[in-house]
Parts: sequence; C-alpha cells; structure tokens
Amino acid sequence: MLSTLIHCPYMLSHARNSSRRSIYYSIARLAQHSNVTTSQIRLRSDGCKRVNRKTDWHFSGFRSFSSQLVVENEDTEPSLHKSVEEQYSRKTPLEHVLLRPGMYVGPVERSPPSSCWVPSPVPEKYDFSADFRRTSIQENGGHYRMKSREYGLIPALVKIFDEILVNASDNRLRHPKTCNRLDVKIDPGSTTREPRIRIWNNGKGIPIHVHKHEGIYVPEMLFGHLLTGSNFDDNEKRLTGGRHGYGAKLTNIFSKSFSIETLDARRKKSYKQSWYDNMTRASDPEITSLEAPAEDFTCIEFSPDMPRLTGDPSALSIDDQDYVVMCRRVLDVAGCAAGNLQVTLNGQDVSMASFGEYCQMYRSENAPHVLFNKLNGRWEVGIGLSESNSFDSISFVNGMATPRGGTHVNAIVTQVVKKIQDKVTKNDAELSSILIPGLIRRSLFVGCNTLIENPTFDSQMKEHLTSNPSTFGSSWTLSEAFLNRLVKPQEEGGPGIVEEVTRAAQGRQQANLLKHVGAKKSRRQLLSIQKLDDAHSAGSESSLDCTLILTEGDSAKALAVAGLEVIGREHYGVFPLRGKFLNVRHASFDQLSKNAEVKALVAILGLDFDMEYATIEERQSLRYGKVMLMTDQDTDGSHIKGLVINFFRHFWPNLLKPAMDDPSSQPFMSSFVTPLLKATMKGKKEVLSFYSMAEYDAWRSTFDSPEDVKKWKIKYYKGLGTSTPSEAKAYFSDFDRHHRPFHWNSELDGELLDKVFDKDRAADRREWISEEYDATASIDFDELDTSITYEDFVNKEMIHFSHADNIRSIPSSIDGLKPSQRKVLYSCFKRKLRSEMKVAQLSGYCAEHTAYHHGEASLQGTIIGMAQDFVGSNNLNLMVPSGQFGTRLVGGKDAASPRYIFTHLAPVTRSLFPDDDDVLLDYLEDDGQMIEPKFYCPIIPLLLVNGTQGIGTGWSTFIPPHNPMSVVDYIRAKLDNQAKLPLIEPYANGFKGKIERREDGSGYVSYGIVEQLNKKTILVKELPIGVWTDSYKSHLVKMQSKGLIMGLLEDHTTTKVSFKISLKPSQLERMKQTGFEKALKLTTNLPLTNMNAFDADGSMRRFFSPEDIADSYFPTRLSLYEDRKSVLQSQLNHTSALLKNKGRFIELVAKGRIELLGGKTSKEESYAKLKELNFQTSNELEEIRTNNSLRKKRPADDKTFDEDVATPGSEFDYLYKMPLSSLTTEKIAELNRDVAKAETNLKEIQQSEARELWMTDLDKLASHL
Repeated sequence: MLSTLIHCPYMLSHARNSSRRSIYYSIARLAQHSNVTTSQIRLRSDGCKRVNRKTDWHFSGFRSFSSQLVVENEDTEPSLHKSVEEQYSRKTPLEHVLLRPGMYVGPVERSPPSSCWVPSPVPEKYDFSADFRRTSIQENGGHYRMKSREYGLIPALVKIFDEILVNASDNRLRHPKTCNRLDVKIDPGSTTREPRIRIWNNGKGIPIHVHKHEGIYVPEMLFGHLLTGSNFDDNEKRLTGGRHGYGAKLTNIFSKSFSIETLDARRKKSYKQSWYDNMTRASDPEITSLEAPAEDFTCIEFSPDMPRLTGDPSALSIDDQDYVVMCRRVLDVAGCAAGNLQVTLNGQDVSMASFGEYCQMYRSENAPHVLFNKLNGRWEVGIGLSESNSFDSISFVNGMATPRGGTHVNAIVTQVVKKIQDKVTKNDAELSSILIPGLIRRSLFVGCNTLIENPTFDSQMKEHLTSNPSTFGSSWTLSEAFLNRLVKPQEEGGPGIVEEVTRAAQGRQQANLLKHVGAKKSRRQLLSIQKLDDAHSAGSESSLDCTLILTEGDSAKALAVAGLEVIGREHYGVFPLRGKFLNVRHASFDQLSKNAEVKALVAILGLDFDMEYATIEERQSLRYGKVMLMTDQDTDGSHIKGLVINFFRHFWPNLLKPAMDDPSSQPFMSSFVTPLLKATMKGKKEVLSFYSMAEYDAWRSTFDSPEDVKKWKIKYYKGLGTSTPSEAKAYFSDFDRHHRPFHWNSELDGELLDKVFDKDRAADRREWISEEYDATASIDFDELDTSITYEDFVNKEMIHFSHADNIRSIPSSIDGLKPSQRKVLYSCFKRKLRSEMKVAQLSGYCAEHTAYHHGEASLQGTIIGMAQDFVGSNNLNLMVPSGQFGTRLVGGKDAASPRYIFTHLAPVTRSLFPDDDDVLLDYLEDDGQMIEPKFYCPIIPLLLVNGTQGIGTGWSTFIPPHNPMSVVDYIRAKLDNQAKLPLIEPYANGFKGKIERREDGSGYVSYGIVEQLNKKTILVKELPIGVWTDSYKSHLVKMQSKGLIMGLLEDHTTTKVSFKISLKPSQLERMKQTGFEKALKLTTNLPLTNMNAFDADGSMRRFFSPEDIADSYFPTRLSLYEDRKSVLQSQLNHTSALLKNKGRFIELVAKGRIELLGGKTSKEESYAKLKELNFQTSNELEEIRTNNSLRKKRPADDKTFDEDVATPGSEFDYLYKMPLSSLTTEKIAELNRDVAKAETNLKEIQQSEARELWMTDLDKLASHL
C-alpha cells in the first residue's frame, strides 16, 4: 500500500478548538489538491475516527504531541517492493506545480455546473489569423448585461488568464499617471489553430536591467523563474494581490508558448523573450536600443496548454463557457478602473464611466435603483435591493474578483444591516425579535470595489478575502447621509430595502401567527366565545347552508337576534364585532395574535390558514358557508364592511370568488341593509325608506321648495340600535329585499380592494378619490337581483367613507377647523356662551343643535382640545379651560372627566370671528335644521396660528403652529400692498427653545434646551415642540438601562421641564462632541412638505409654505369684507327708513292728520291713507334691507337674513303696533337722533374701504395678543 506521511508539528492535544479547526481545514485542502482520487484520510492519534475525505471531519480527542496524515491509495498495490529512493523523491518547484496544479491554480478538470455571472450578449471572439494587424477600436461596443448561467468551468484556465490580467490592472495602481489603457484579445482557437491570448497595457514598463544578484534580466526573472517578484517585503504597504512569487509564472508554466514584450523608456530599450513547453525552454532575450523617444508598455501573449489544463489530450481550443467568463473578468477590470482606464476587449471599447455603471450590468432593466457611495480613494460601495431574494454581492479587492466575498464585504454589510435593523424596528418595534441579520442580508445587493493593503486570501484562487479589517489601511465607515438615504421610503427615492425587509419580517411573523391563531377549537371551546349565538347546524354536514351574521356592536346584535325569530336559528348564527375591525393587511404579529375579533372569527368559521377554499369541497370544511355583514348604514358602517371583506381578501381571497367547481354557488359574502333615514308624510301612514344619504339627497332634490320637505317627518337611524324589535322583524320578514349578496365580477374587484386597504398605496387612493368621488353616487338595486359587485361597493359606498374621513381629519385652509370643531364653535356662538358651562353639557347642546350623528364623547374630546393652552397645544385657544384640561406632561391626555370641567368662549374668539360675519356665512342644513356654516372665515388664517395634523384616506397633513402676530403682520403687509412681505415663522406659545429653518428649506427644526452644570451633570430645561415630559422621561430611562447615562433627577412641574442627568466625564465629553441635542434626541422636525388642507371650494390642496396658505386665504376674507360693507349699508338704510317712517307717523298722529282712536275709519281706509301719505310698506322696507351683494349670491328662500327679524303681519303693522307711549314729542326726538346716528354710520361705511374694515379688526385682535 502506498502511504504518504505528513508530519504535523502542532501539539493537537493542547491546541485550542479554533487552532484545531485550522489544522483540519489545511489537511482537507491538501487532500483536495492531491491527485489521489479514491482515498481515506486519518490522523494517527488516539480517539480519531476514520472518515472519508468528502465527508465532514470528526475528531474525538488527541493526546499525542504529533499526528500523521496518511493518504492510503486503495487502488494500488502496497509499495513493499520499492526501494527507499523510489518511494521518496524531491521535485523542483516547476515540477511540483505541474504535478500538483490544484495547490497553485485550482482544479485542472471541468467543475460541475454552478451559478456564474456572464455577459450577454457574448462578446465577439478574436481571430489572430484573420485580423492579426487590426489596431482600430470599435466605439460603444460594451453594451452588456450580466446574466446568471449554470456553467461548468476549468478553474485553472481562468486562473492563469486572471494572473496576467490582474498584473496589467495593477500597473494602473502603481502608475496612475501613465497607465490609462488596457487591451485584451482572446482567440479561443479552433480545431486548426491553438488558442492565443494577448494582454497589453501602457504605463511604466518592466526595468530592462540585469539583476545584480541573479545575473539575468529582470523581465526574465519575473516571468521565467518561480518565487520571484516585488511583493515579498511585508513591511511595504502595497495595493496589489500577489505575495507568494508565483503569479504570472503559473501562466507561463501552463502554456505551450508564452512571450513578453516591454519597453523601458527611461533606459531607451525594448525587450522580447519567449518560453515554450510549460516554461521548460526559453529563447534568448531580444534587446533593442531605441533612438527615438517612446512610451512604456508591457505586452503578454500566451497559448494555454489545453490538454494539461483540461486533462483531455484531444482538447485544442478554449470552451465557450470558459471564454465568456474570461470576457467577464475583462469587464470586471473595466468596472473597477472606471473613469481612469480605457479597456478594450477584442477591439471593442468596454470602458465604463463609473463603478455604478458596472454594477447596473447585474441588474434588470426595471430593478430598483442602487445607491452608491465613494468613501475615499479606496472604497466604492453600491447598495440596492436584491432581485433574487437572496444575498447578492459583486466585490473586488485590488482589481481581483472575490466571488465569495470576505471581510471587506462583511465590513460594509454589517453597517447596512444595523441601519436597516434600526429603521425597521423604529417603524415597527414588534419586528425586533424577528429581524436577525440573516433575514436582512437576504434582501441586499452589494457592490464593493476596494483597495486593501497587503491583502490575504484563503487560497491561491483569491476568491475570499481574509484580511483583518484593522489592516485594511483605510476607513470603510459609510457616511450617515448615505445610510439615511438607504432607509428612505421608496417613494422618496429610497431603494426599497426597508420595505422588502419589513415584508419579509412580517411574512415570518405571519407564519408564526398561523400557528398561534389558526388552531382548531372544539364545540365546547366555541361555546365559550363570549356573545356568540351559534347556529344549530354550524359545523355539521349542512354547514354550507349556514350563515354567520356579523353585527356592528351589541345593539346591532339585538336587532339581528330579534330577526332570528323570523328566520330561525337552525342555519343562522350571530356574533357582534366591537368597534372597527382590524385592517389585517399590515397588522403586526402582536396585533393579530392578541385581537379578540380576529381569533374569534377564525375559530367560529373554522378557517384554516393553509387552505385556499377555491372549491366547494374545500369550503365544506368550514363551520359556516356564508358570512352576512349587518352594520350601520352610515359611512362608518361601510368602512367596517370593507375591513371585514379585506380580512378575507388578504388571507383567503378565493372566498370572495365563486367556487371553481360550482360557479353558480351562492356568494360567501353578503350584507343586510336597513334604512338610514325614514320619511313619513305628516298625517298619513306613507313611509319612505332611504338606505344612504345620497339616495335621500336625491329624493329631497325633487322638491321645489324646502317648505315641501317640512311636510314630511324625517327620522335618522344613526345605528341599528335605533330600530325597534318590530321593525327588525319587518326587515327579516322581507329578507330578500334587504339581503345584498356580494358578487365577484373580475380581478378589478380585488385590485380596488387592495387599493383601498393597502397602506403603501396612498397615492393610488388620492387618485381614486379625486377621479371617482361623486357626492350623489349610490348603489342602484334591481328588484329581481339585489346583488352588489365589489366594484360598486368600493366606488359607490366605501368612497363616501373615504371622503368623509378626509373631511373630518383634515381642516379647511380658511378657518383652520375640522367639522367637529366648527360645530362646537357654532354652538357656543348660538348660545352666546360667555359664562361657564360643563364640557359634558356643552357636548349635548352641540349635538342637539348641529345634528351631530356620532358619540358625544368625541365632541367632548374636541372641546377639551380647543381649550388646551399648555406648551405645544394651541397658540390661541378658542375656549377657556376652567379645570384640568391636560398638561404637557402627557400631551393633554391627562384631562379630567368632562363632567368635572367647565369652559366658555375665550375673549379673543369673537375678535377672530366678528359678530358682523355671522350673517355673511354659508350655513349648512340637516333635516331642515340650520347648522354650522360650510366654513368660518376668521380675520387671520387660524390654520397657521394653531397648526394641525391629521390622517385621512389617501391624504394626511402636518402644518406647524406659527406666531399669531407674525400672521397679523403678514396680512397687514398684504393689505398695504407692500412689495416685500415678512416671513411667517413657526412658533409655540411658552416654548423657550429655538426653532431654526432647515438648510434645504423643507421645514424647520425645534431644539430643546440643555445646559452643562459641571463635568458630570447636565440639565435639560426645555423639550422640543411636540415632545412630552413623560415620554421623554421614558427615553432617558432606556438610556440609563443601557448605561448611556448614569443617573436621572426630575424637578419639573406641569409647565416647567427639569431633568438633571448624571454622566461619566467621558460620556459627557462624547455627548458634547456629538452635540447635546443630537445625543439626547432633543430635536423635532417641523416639515413643510405635507401641508394639505381643503380650500374655499372644498377641494384638497397641497400648500408649499405658510405664506402660500395665507395667500390662498386672503381673497376669501377680503371678499367677505366687501359683502359685510354691502350688508351694513343695506341694514343702515333699512334702519334709517324705518325710523323716519315711525317718526313721521307719530308727528301726523299728533297733528290729527292720522286718526287712531276715533273708530271712524276702517283698516283698509287707514292703510290707503298711509299710502297716500307716502309711507313705505313692510315689503318695501324689506327690499331695502336685502338690497346687498350677499342676497344676490344666495337663493330667494335663504333664511339667513331673517333669523333676528320678525316677519311682518301686514303692510303697516310696524306702525300700528307701536305702543301708545310712543306718541310723544320725546319719542319723536329720540327717533330723530337714531336716524341721524344711522345716517352718520352709513356715511362712514360708504366712505370706508373693505381693507380699512379689515385693518380695524386686526387692530382689535392685536390688542388681545
């Protein structure tokens, strides 16, 4: 038996585990590179297990000080008859390379196919015999894209090509000023000619000089003798790859012919030399002295020894697979040297402008973009979203490809993973336990081109860098700006990595959810579900015939249970939903696993997350074959319907579609509708039912006059609980009329549902509402077919909720109020609320007088919010807070119960909303009742003063608060037509910190106040706007738990902030260098990039600056002053005429020309007499009163002007109904004085301009600020 004994000088029994692994790995590598094809390797040592080379290594322990590796060739006879000299021999280095090529250039046989990047299309091959003298370069030849292919390569062939290519590329690093071109020509050969490769580069050539110690020319020494080179000085900081002295010599050894030509301009010499037969023969050098100046260059040309490299004696040419990989390596060099080196391949210019251009070759045309960061002269990094759902990296070290990455790639990826981990966790803290680095890595595409000093690799193949990062020789820290760009949302220019990682983490979380939520429950367990009234046949053989009625709350369940008296309980069950159902589409694991409704619904229906329910057979496993939604008929009820439908669309989309094996089967989803309003003709039994506001409004519009509507009694059914048990039985008795099955029409139905409920599709929702919303739209029902398509449900029902959601979430740019705030203000004005009233009582009054159709608790929260005056709430509170209305400790959430606190109008409120405006506003109407106006119009844009934030459907808004005096000054400047208008700056009343504008103009930043008391203590005296005391305390407590601060002492009140923080001197110094505000998170952004509000026409509008809001508001308010002036004139004209008529009437009665007490004249004769005397009738006076610009804008039946005016009973009742006490000279004098006063006021109004009226109001307001 042939045995090879290798001594290991390590003391294995005392070596560390890591050292042992290194020894075992080295032994394995040695065995791998050996030519023994069938062998067993064992370590002669106690406790060693006998293992095959291709299996994992197993060692149970070592006690000897040395071990022996024995390679036993079982295919040969024992070497007992060989002499010692025959058994043991010594090889020259060249012979050893040829004998054991795997140790130096890798395997010399074709490897099994594996994934490999190659350029597409395949670059044109070069033919030296056909075009040997071609020197011109074809421009724009390098339009390639890398494709992944399954190729089996000859590693040794690619390696010897790479040695020469990298050498040429290294010359650019050594001599960047002179090396700017690299030409590569690859002729794969054919059956009639050998393959040939030529690599030429300019830049400094090889010194044509006889080496003093070796006695040969340097080119011959470098290319014809092993263990020679320029990289043996480990103290020298070099940026090239070679270090062992093999390099280009390996190419020579594995070539049939190898030649070098170089020019040494300094010595004015050229050099040529060739080698043959695997570097065993060499020609004499040809040295030529140059007379004319010439530029340095080096050219290597060789013919690979294909039989030796492939193990196939008949191999003559380079296979296409190896050829295309060589071409890719040329493109690699072009990418690494992009912008600095012209690279040609087979006569085509393949140069690139940047490393980023190179990386894009690995991306599809529609791939998310890659972000690039050039750290310094030695690092270029590109980070993007992986397209393969696995970690993709393209990396290079000193121009050498490292397909297996290494420490350089890990150094970059570690930083990226940490940043993404922090960002995703910040967005959704519940994902933190799932966000392991491996999950994030799988979403990354990394391009890395770096120069490393004295790099080390795990093998001569140099595919994996092993250098310790501390020895890289340069900084690899990615800039914070670059990392911030990486984690930006995709819609803001980010690469989409955060979104993909979030989806992956949520998917893994979802998988955990399926195990947690989807567990089957027994009948007994189902009965324990609170408030479930289970159908008798649920879960039986007839379960497909069973319907689960899902109601909106307990009161709706009572209505459904009353209906069960009609339809029975055999096939109908009832379960109430509490509040809004969860939008499961982006819900976290904790949200889903802890949501009682979701867990209950899954259990009641018997849903299985692993089932698709596409067929009747699959649906027979359900406990209920149908679900019927029974919600209120208002927009919130529509939203609940949509959320439940979304639940099934997300987890079991097939349930919304007809069964594949029975398309005619009854739909799984349906709804049961009840009237939203009922109209009863007064004095008659006729009752009309309306199932939506749009349907009711359409009916109202058929009347010629509002007086006709008043002949009907309108009842609004806020919720299902409004219906009586008898009405419930009536609904279910006419079941088919009220039952609305949902019909799946096409995939457009699903697309619409996704658009409405996917939080990432806000832009699509904006477009949907803008294009589709029609206030009059409602679903039309066929008497014979009452089904609803999902498309109609979304576009004609759900859209009303979405619009209403925006109306109540986003304010008007004119008054800065949302509808609920407007209702509160209207109620206070109507009640003239100047004395204290309980918040709970005011909310009731408001609901009654403004037709508020929601819960009073919501109104109470609105009232409290309008009265709050702590730092960060209102700059101008419209209500007075009398009691505990909340503090900055928790942002106002610590307000007392509405039953215990009082409020009334603040003095400044009527200065903002003058009484004279009341008659000018456009008031809304609900069921014949006049309610709040469409919008108020304060004398300054209140939206800027108090700011706002809100989230609607498709839109959201954030507008920071501003200084009211700044707003006043801006309006004054516009009224004065000043050329340069002042800026309106953000401001918070009572805030002591600073607010600075961002350099990019996108908004402002507010800063808290921190003061250093000594070397160990700092004091936080103010928090940034919007940060509350208790939440900031939680932040500091977390810092303390992590050891970032040492101690914390609080000394604040409800209005003052005081955190005394203890630190180590070193901690304090680091914070000081970083900046206290940044280190302690004492800043908040006040962006100006999402300022959305409704304009005067009721359209959503985006504003780009505070001044933009003021400019939009300005003409509306100015127009109101024009109307106010016109109305005041008509009112004063009316007053003057009325008083004059009364005064003259009293005079004529006193003179006896008009007889009142004699009883000699009839009423008709008296009225005729007054007309004869030119007294004006009531109608004539009314015409004077309404002769103004506002009346011309309003319909004839508008009652706004009549609110405080008594309707006259006849033409002259206003005279005859004066008391007898008025018939005195004193009354005449009083009337004359009032006439003079009215005419004086009228003259003043006529002479004044609208702008002057506005200025006067601004002066009054300023006195309150």
